[in-house]
Parts: sequence; structure tokens; C-alpha cells
Amino acid sequence: MTADPEGMSTTLGRGATSFDYEAKTWGGHDVKLSPTYLGALRLRYCLEDLKGVRGRVVEVGCGGGGMARALKAYRPELKVLGCDLSKKAIRLAGRKSRDLELTASDAYNLPYASGSIAAYIMFDVLEHVEDPRQVLAEANRVLEQDGVLHVFVPCEGELHTLHGLLARVGWRAKEHYGGHIQRFTLADLKQLLASVGFTNARSRWSCHAINQLADVGYFTALQLKGKNTAKSVEGFLATSRRGLPQMVVWGMKAGVSVASYLESRLLSWLPGSGAHLSGRKNGRTHAN
Repeated sequence: MTADPEGMSTTLGRGATSFDYEAKTWGGHDVKLSPTYLGALRLRYCLEDLKGVRGRVVEVGCGGGGMARALKAYRPELKVLGCDLSKKAIRLAGRKSRDLELTASDAYNLPYASGSIAAYIMFDVLEHVEDPRQVLAEANRVLEQDGVLHVFVPCEGELHTLHGLLARVGWRAKEHYGGHIQRFTLADLKQLLASVGFTNARSRWSCHAINQLADVGYFTALQLKGKNTAKSVEGFLATSRRGLPQMVVWGMKAGVSVASYLESRLLSWLPGSGAHLSGRKNGRTHAN
């Protein structure tokens, strides 16, 4: 996952919650196409949407740079940029890769000239920001004509999701311990993209039953504990010593990752709780 905006020390600016993002940096772990990695399906769909893209590609809200490094590894000819308002996250990304051009930056005011970016990528960010339309408008500004937008967004406002159902009975664990202040539906997202000048977005679903159960269980456990963790699951595995606790966590993570990956690959047409969307700036359309 990427690092996202917070209240007093936001990673994307204009955050409206008191969630402390500086206390927990996401996205520093490696990501590969192997289903044992939690970000494998997001990486696969992103690479598919980047076919034919040449030039500069930016990941906004890159956190510790794990996904940006993966994009560079699988597409070494691309110039991959990463930005995040969290200086802590940018320092972490810089220590792990010298092949990325990294900037501490607000997603509302990117430090790139208009029309200078071939592809704009964003994972798990829009649900954290106070003004998602303005973030997408800025994406449109920096993209070149016919440039590619690829985003992953949880759709936790959908009634078919476990998150959406629980939210209607007062469940707020992911808001308090994950900083999610927006609950989108796919229709919301498509309307947002169209409103700022992106053509009909192609959409694919992921995060079906297995992922939802694991995600709700994780955040409910944090709520019961009454305290957030300093690291993500992947972050814990990347920094912990080898031993029984690490082996147990790795086994549980790998099992959920593989099962969720296979489930979502088979059911990409069936609504889940995560939407992968891609579109172009005033250019060719994608059929759904």
C-alpha cells in the first residue's frame, strides 16, 4: 500500500482526519508478480495498462517506493518518478532505489509541467483525500494528450461489500486505523474521472470474499486492541528477524494472498471491494 494523506502532517495535503500517517509508512516492501505478494494483482493490471506507454511515469502517493521499484524492474526503459508528501516515506524509497526520481510533493500541486507525464499511477489514495476531484484534475493537468491514468481505489460504499454493510451499522475501524474518509462506489469513481476530462474508464474488480474477510478481520482486531501497528504486514516481514513468529505471519499472508489473487483473477468481472480503473486524457476510450 502507498502512504496517504493525514490530518496535521498529511502525505497528500488537505487531509481532514487526525490519522497519523507519519507513524506508519506503507509501500516500502518489494512487490512482484508472484501471487504470494499482496500487491501482485495490482502490479499485473497496472503493467497491462502501461503497455505501449513510453517516457515518464509517475506514481503519486508512492510511500516507501515498493510499487514504483517494481514498475522500474519490469519496465526498465521507463523513467519512473515517485512523489509523496511524507519526507519519511521518500527517504525510505530513496534508500532502497537509485533508479527512481523521487520528490516530496503535495498531490494537489504536483511539481511537473503540464502535459509532461505519459502515465499517472495511484494506488489506495483517493479514499484518504478530502477533495478527490481536485487530485484527479491535477492528474489530468500533468498528463500529456492521450496520457494514461491507472488507479486502484477501494469501493467501500458499495452495498455488496462487507465494508459497506458494516459501515451502515456503525463499523468505523478502517476510518480510525486506516484513514479511509471516503466510501466510493464504482459509479462515483467513473463520474469523477469523466468530470475532470478522462474518457470512459475501463474497470476491473478485485478484493472479493477472501480479501474482504481478511481485511475486516485485521482492522477489527486493531479496533479491539485500541492501538494501530507501526508497520504493515509486509513491512513486518521485511524487517523482523527470522523465527517462528515471522514464519507464521508469512504463511498466513501468503495463503491469503494466493487465495485472494486466484479468486479475483477468476472473478474480475464480478463486483468486489476494490476497483482497478484506467482511462486516457481526452483520447481513446476503453470498453468495459
